[in-house]
Amino acid sequence: MSISLLLSALALVAVLALFAAIFIGGAVYVGRVRRNGTESVLAGARRHRELRG
Repeated sequence: MSISLLLSALALVAVLALFAAIFIGGAVYVGRVRRNGTESVLAGARRHRELRG
């Protein structure tokens, strides 16, 4: 197995993992919005930002 094949396979896995993370993050956000409502989710994000800064 050549090193270029290994590197391209690693790059493909990295790109697929990135897409999966974006997709999962979006699904979690949509689930929260449906469960709690938009205002509650935005208020929670605002509260989190205030605690951080």
